[in-house]
Amino acid sequence: MINQIFESLCNLLCCSNNMKEDKKHISILLGAGFSANQGYPIGNKLNELLLNCKDADLSFYTDGSLIPAVNGQKPDLGWKNSYDLAFDFCRDMIAYFYQKKGYFDYEELYDYLLDEATRDKNVIIIAKKHKLTKESNINNQLRDIIHVLNQLVSFYLKDKDGNQFYDNIGHYCKPIFPGYTGILNCIEKLGDEYTVHVFTLNHDLFFERLSITDWIRGRLSDGFEELGSPYYGEVKTQDAKYRVRLEHYTGNYDTQFRLYKLHGSLNYAVFHSPVGTSSSYVAAENYLKIKRSVNIHQLYKEIKIGGKLSYHRDNINFNADFLTGTTSKIERYNEPLLYQKLFEHFRSNLQTSEKLIIIGYGGKDTEINKMISEHFDYKNKPSYIIDPKPGDKINELKSKLNSKLITKDLEKIELHDIS
Repeated sequence: MINQIFESLCNLLCCSNNMKEDKKHISILLGAGFSANQGYPIGNKLNELLLNCKDADLSFYTDGSLIPAVNGQKPDLGWKNSYDLAFDFCRDMIAYFYQKKGYFDYEELYDYLLDEATRDKNVIIIAKKHKLTKESNINNQLRDIIHVLNQLVSFYLKDKDGNQFYDNIGHYCKPIFPGYTGILNCIEKLGDEYTVHVFTLNHDLFFERLSITDWIRGRLSDGFEELGSPYYGEVKTQDAKYRVRLEHYTGNYDTQFRLYKLHGSLNYAVFHSPVGTSSSYVAAENYLKIKRSVNIHQLYKEIKIGGKLSYHRDNINFNADFLTGTTSKIERYNEPLLYQKLFEHFRSNLQTSEKLIIIGYGGKDTEINKMISEHFDYKNKPSYIIDPKPGDKINELKSKLNSKLITKDLEKIELHDIS
């Protein structure tokens, strides 16, 4: 009798696992427009903030980390360090790029700084103003500007309440989430039928915040896990300094809703470890997720040396790891540590998904468009584009995929719109 009960339980578990495996899949692609209702600056607004950034807005510590002004008061460290000087040079390069192009786009500036700027004679003139004359010094400063620019983008990516991290945000209850009620109702219902794969091109943490609601209820995995992680970050307060365990990338996605941040995130950092027995050379080892108040320059790994536990410190990082640049980011799609894996998920899930829903995407990423057209069976499967004000690029993508265009706001979307 006991054996029969045991066998029945095994069969039940087996069926349950098979049901999980057999569950259909759906893919959702999010662009910057998805975060617009929450007040995040997108497109021209973010470019405008960068174009008009002022010396009085912020400063930099000697370790290269940005310090924002407090109550309109710029931090006074007594002198300008090398990163403050790089910020001054960066602002002049932003102004020059705007004058040169007649418009400003920070992703295009990023590409320009990595390549054309090193050959632009006018850059030499700007550099002389900053007392840089040697070619090597100018090129070094251009590389420093990249770190400054990335931190400026991070600095301005805040929601309408000034939030970037949502570690201390409470659970949000139904029935209404202003600006997102309709789409959240749809996502919840889709999760009953499908495994929902959410691919986002955004660096912000807003979708993670939506996990702490009645609609998703924490059923979100992003490939990062804290349990078993040997990685730590340092947190410093007015009263104490201590280390907290950080999530590391394991590639484990095992929940109803799954998030893949294809272009990185404001809270992603690379951990570097020594190569072999030498401490002179280091190599990227894994991706971590930093938390609020964690110093990105103070990352540690718990290691064992001679049978004793110790910490290896990584102080190489200057800023969060996210992809930018119109073409520069594409070159990083094949980096094996993280991005190659994320894009493998993107391509494979496009192939197996029953439908594709695109939200708030401007249609300007040529490589993303190419992957969609090559891997999603748009001739036989439905796709939907949600955009209240579609531009030319998204209309082109709509025609290519034969998508249904929905011009309703996310607050008012209903399930029949995407069915």
